[in-house]
Amino acid sequence: MRIRRTPITDPSAWTRAEMEADPSWRLPLEPRHVADIDRALGAVKARGLPFHAITRADFPLPEWDDLFARIWQQLTRGRGVALLRGLPVERYSDEDAHLLYWGIGTHLGDGVTQNAAAELIAGVYDRGQPFGGDVRAYQVSAELALHCDNSDIVGLMCLRQAAQGGETMLVSPLAIYNRILAKAPEHLEALHAGFPYDRKGEEGPGEPPIGGTPIPLFHTASDGTVSARYARSYITRAEQRRGAPLTPEQSAALDCFDRLAHDPDLLLEFHLRPGDIEFASNYTVFHARRAYTDHADPARKRMMLRLWLQNDAVRRIESDALRFGFTRFGNHGKTARELAAA
Repeated sequence: MRIRRTPITDPSAWTRAEMEADPSWRLPLEPRHVADIDRALGAVKARGLPFHAITRADFPLPEWDDLFARIWQQLTRGRGVALLRGLPVERYSDEDAHLLYWGIGTHLGDGVTQNAAAELIAGVYDRGQPFGGDVRAYQVSAELALHCDNSDIVGLMCLRQAAQGGETMLVSPLAIYNRILAKAPEHLEALHAGFPYDRKGEEGPGEPPIGGTPIPLFHTASDGTVSARYARSYITRAEQRRGAPLTPEQSAALDCFDRLAHDPDLLLEFHLRPGDIEFASNYTVFHARRAYTDHADPARKRMMLRLWLQNDAVRRIESDALRFGFTRFGNHGKTARELAAA
């Protein structure tokens, strides 16, 4: 097992103070960018294209060339996250928001399905369910633990904010790696070895309810690149379903990671505002959300649109378990082309 034993020094191992002092990951949209969106949106609407049929060629955004280059730099060599601000989302219907959001995403990767219903864009809103068991985090208003999503890149687009709460939290797992290396290096082996993940009832016919290969929290590639993947609620659910707890060392390693993830020197917190679009690498940025209280008016309820993108070039990863072990099962991880061909 390869384990990096030297600190990670590239920009992806950031602290909260570094993110607050660095404006490069926050990208304001200019009028020319919005005009480009409106032109492309009008063209696909005139053709009657559903969002999942839109390709990059169908949604040209020439005024965004420099902007996409900056987004890609942040995702692959920068902080791991890019926040677009200034889209006048109030001008668009929810249907138009799906069209333009998917169109933007085609310039960064291939959208993939996110759940048993094979949704390519998932609505992140409170469905009034208690959080636990097989209920997934995007369906509730409860506070969520830090985790990554099951793709190479995750996008979140804010249509409406909650009445109270709902702040976004971000942390760099690579900064946490450095803290573990310095303070508790004995946990690195367990975190690299991996953990069983439950599939929360969304496995396909004939597939087991728990993935067969342990999924590492950290993976070190041959060039020293460290990547991460984590969602503890799925690990806990696997323990419950198997009736077999983790070993004391496994539990201690995860507890150490969780404790360091909430260090105020590392945890960044802010509100996604209507019209904000956040893109993040799932290998270098973990996210969470504070609990929220919704508006009484259903038309004003908090609503985010989530997009999962696949792009082989986003990160050097030499572990199929880390990249695909929890991203391709049942109706998860299928592109629009694969769905159409099925």
